[in-house]
Order: sequence, then structure tokens, then C-alpha cells
Amino acid sequence: MRCQPFLALWVVLLVSVPLIAQDDIQKEKPPIQIRVVCDDNYPPYVFRDETGALQGIIPDQWRAWSSVTGIGVQFDAMDWAKAQAEMRAGKSDVIDSIFRTPEREQFYDFLSPYADIPVAVYSHKSIGGLAKIQDLKGFRIAVKEGDAAVEVLKEKGIRDFLFFPSYETIIRAAKNNEVRIFCIDEPPAEYFLYKYRLDQEFHKVLTLYSGQFHRAVLKTRSPLRDGRDLYQVLSKGFAAISPSVYTEINERWMGQHIGRTVNWIPILIVLAIALGITLVLSLFIVALRLEVARRTAELIQKNRALLASERKNRAFISALPDLFLTMDREGRYIDIKTSNPAILIGDEKELLGHSIAEVGLPPDVATKMLDAISRALSGQDVVVIEYNLDVIEGRRHFEARIVRLAGEADLVLFIVRDTSAQHDMQEQLARSLREKETLLREIHHRVKNNLQVVSSLIQLQSIALNNEQDRGLLEETQQRIRTMAQVHELLYRSDRFSSIEMTDYLERLLDELSSAYYETRVRVEVQMDIDPMEVSLDIATPLGLIFNEAVTNAFKYAYGGREKGELRISLKRQNNGLRCFTIADDGPGLPENWQEKAKTSLGFTLIETLVQQIKGHLEVLGTAGTTLIITF
Repeated sequence: MRCQPFLALWVVLLVSVPLIAQDDIQKEKPPIQIRVVCDDNYPPYVFRDETGALQGIIPDQWRAWSSVTGIGVQFDAMDWAKAQAEMRAGKSDVIDSIFRTPEREQFYDFLSPYADIPVAVYSHKSIGGLAKIQDLKGFRIAVKEGDAAVEVLKEKGIRDFLFFPSYETIIRAAKNNEVRIFCIDEPPAEYFLYKYRLDQEFHKVLTLYSGQFHRAVLKTRSPLRDGRDLYQVLSKGFAAISPSVYTEINERWMGQHIGRTVNWIPILIVLAIALGITLVLSLFIVALRLEVARRTAELIQKNRALLASERKNRAFISALPDLFLTMDREGRYIDIKTSNPAILIGDEKELLGHSIAEVGLPPDVATKMLDAISRALSGQDVVVIEYNLDVIEGRRHFEARIVRLAGEADLVLFIVRDTSAQHDMQEQLARSLREKETLLREIHHRVKNNLQVVSSLIQLQSIALNNEQDRGLLEETQQRIRTMAQVHELLYRSDRFSSIEMTDYLERLLDELSSAYYETRVRVEVQMDIDPMEVSLDIATPLGLIFNEAVTNAFKYAYGGREKGELRISLKRQNNGLRCFTIADDGPGLPENWQEKAKTSLGFTLIETLVQQIKGHLEVLGTAGTTLIITF
């Protein structure tokens, strides 16, 4: 019995000593550390300072992740092809700044994307005609080795590449005139083009596609030393970082982007030029209106003179009987009564008893008269014909009314009136109307041409600007001018000068915007439901500008990063006599504080002003996409 306490003590010692030793071993183990590789020199996401130290959005996010998880990070930036090679060889745990492609999905598990990266093609200003991807065939394109853009270009049939280890080496080669066309992600492209002062020499010709930055691990990865899966640790760690930390990091580096401040001098110069041209155009339009008023007054005076002449002629005719002719079925003159023999084709005695074919009437007049006789005898109440005829007193225009004589089976009565004065007046009025239409058409044509001159001047000035934001402002102004010019283009080509058919007008505007935003337009299904409707010039112009602002805003902001989208446009008549103009996209909608931001937005202010101009009502819905409803 005494041995039992000692046996229990030995059992406790045997169990506890290994546990204590194991705890000491656990404390002595070094902390967990992972290695991350990334593309080198990709500002503002990752680049080096003057001392060569890495900085940017990606290094700061990894520091935040390390702080949250307690796991050390060895962050190495290198040429992109080398980074991918080391990752595939298992020398690194994580690869960052990688695009997700079908080929890479065979080897990697990708975390959620964290940045949208547009990929663009740039060319030297001396090269033109590169409007679409197929136009690149036959050109050698500089690309970064291992870049996902190479796969996209190959899918489009592009095969001739010149490979470089990094984006900066591509730009340096461009500065040395070694390359003329290259494909680079837009953020580093803007940085290096400004850095090497090539922003005026090379221009973006098209956006190839929009990719996304991911972090990825190998599918064949081993678990961490503590048995956890690296993919899960990465995902939970980045999700645990506060949104405010992400915001602070992004603002820190995006705020240090090389974007330049707005240079108002060229803008003011362009505005002054536009104001001067507008003033000249206004004076020209005023002069044209005065000329139209003068000519209209002359036409009114001529019309009054013609009307006075017509009244005199009517008084004269009322004082004298019309020409009365009695004819039989064959067109033979049976009886002639008139107090003015000068309106006869010949002497009265020579006409009586002879047919219209025998007295020498022109064949076309004779045919008309015989046809009228036949219709009158067949039972038609009154047959009216008009004809020109050379009579004793000259060539005259006559109106004849033919009726069947009561009680006579084969006789008709012609009541012939000399209507030369009225006919001549109608001809002169028609000529005057054609002159006026020609003048109005010329006015719209010149206004349209001058607006296009303003648009061209703005485009020329925008080429000289160094800042994308400046050029964007001018391009928006240019598009608004083109919208107004389209109204005058339709009026110039139309037979009507007071109204515009809205279906054709809106389709033309959509075609212009589709050309300007081609890369977005091909992904968007546009549904147009326009009632047949004509509106006046003072309504069509504001509606066109509203359409331009709303559709431009949708193309720019509603479909970013999406494979497809929908845009609905309708113009309908309502039962209450009003018309409803609706433009709706299926984008992310409006933020909660959009009303405050709209106060400083030129586009929204312009829409509100134009709605007031047409005495309409504006309703904005921003929950499921953005919808503008204008009732007028």
C-alpha cells in the first residue's frame, strides 16, 4: 500500500515532463513566414523609391495583412516573367498582381480581384488608321514577357511581338525610337509616358480589354507549418483588414499619381475662340433673319398686288359673261355665246358646225375636252378641266366646267372661264415659296457647317492639351456641339423646316455616341421604343442634349468591368397629352449622397436647365441602375 503513492507520482512525472518539453519546443519554433513575388515597377501599385526600396499600394496592403495575421511576409518584386517562373517552380508561396486567364487557372487558385486594370494599345502620333484590334495585323507590337495581354492578342490573330522584361523598358525603347506600337496596362503607361516626356508623342488608340489584379497560390501547394491552408489564411487575412485601411492606402498612392492640375489658359483660349465664333454666327443669323424678313415683306407686297389684280379681274369677269359653248358627243361646236370674241381660237362663224379636231385645237387639249364630254354624258354631274390655249388675244389658261344639258341625250354645256391671272399668281407664289424654302435650307446648312467648324477647332485645340482631364472636358463640349449640329443637319435635309422626326434624330445621336464609346457599346444591348413623333426645333435641341448627357454618362460609368449591360430609351405619348422621355441603364445606380455631388456636376446641371427650358418635370431613380424620367 505504501508503494501506491510513489507509483502515482512517477506516472504524473512521466506524463508532465514530455508536455513541458513539448511546450518549450513550441516556444522555440521560429514564426511562420511566407514569400510573395510580384511584378516590378508597376506604379502606383508597386515601384521603387530613390533608394531602391519597394513602395506602393501592394506592399502596403501586405504589411496590413501581416499585421492582422501575425505571419511574416518576404516581399520580392522582379521582372514579371521571372516572378511567374519562380512561382511555378515552387520558390514562392504567393504571386501578386496577376491577371486571371483560362491557361493560368490550370495551375493557380485565385483570390478575389482587388483592382480593375484597363489594358490599352498605344501608337506613335505618326501612325493612323488603328481603330480596332484587327487593324494591328502586320505591325510589330512591343509587349511585356509573360503578360496576359499576349494571350488576348494571339486570340485576335496578332502574332508579331517584340518582348521586353518590364513596362519601363518598353517606354525607354519607345523614347529611343526602337518601337512604335506597344500594349501596356494603363496605370503604368500613363506614369512612364509622363516620366519620359512621351505623352505628346504616343497616344492611346484603343482599349484592348479590362483585366483585374488577383493574388494566387499554386494548386499543388503545401499547408503551412501549423497545418492551415494558405489560401484560406490569405482570404481571411485580407477580409479582416478594415475598409478604412484600404481607403487610406489607395488615397495615399492614388493621391500621389502624376496627374497634372488643370491648365485653364488653353481652355479659356478655346472658350474665347468659341465665344467669338458664336458671336459672329449670331450676327450672321440676325443678318439672315433680317434678309428673310425683307424678302418676306417683298413677297407679301407682291402677293397683295396679285390679289388686287385678281379682284380687278373678278370684277371684270363679273361684268362680262363667261364663254358658253354647246357641243355634241363628237365635240362639234353647236352654239357659242360670249361678249369677248378674243378668247376664242378663231372667228365664231368658222367654229360653228365644226369639231374640235377640225378647228386645229392642240391634240392634248382636244383629248381632254373629248374625255370630259364622255364623262359628262355618262352621268357625272360636273366635270372640270384646265388647259392652256393660244386664242386670238394670245396664250391663255382656261378652266372649263362641263355638264350635260337637261333633256338632251348627246349635248353638253361648256362654261369656260379665263383663269390666266389666278394661274400666274399660283405659279409666282410657288416660285416664291421655293425661294423661301431654299433660303431656310441654306440657313440651317450654314449653321450646321459653322457648328462643325467650332467642333473641329475644339478638336484641334484638344490635341495640344497635355492632360487627359482637359481633353475629356473639351470632348464633352465637342459632343454637345455635334448634338446641336445634328438638329440643323436634319432640318437642312428635310422637306419640313419647323419640326424634326425624333426616331431618326435619336438614332443618329446614338450612332455617334456608339462610335465614341465603341468598346462599351458592343457590350450593351440598347432597346429603343420611340413613338412616331415630330417636335419643334426648340424642343428637339434640348432633348438631344439631354439624351447626349444621359447616354454618355451611362457608357462611361454604368458598365465598367461588365461583360454585358442593358440601356433602355423610350419616348412615349401619355393619355393626358404629355410626353414621357425615359433613359435607364442597369448599372450600379447612384450613391446615397448623389444629390450633393450633382450640384457640382456640369452634366446634371445642364440636364436640369434643359428640362426647365422645355417646361418639363425631371425624376431621377438610382436604386436599380440609373433612370431619368422627363415629362413634358
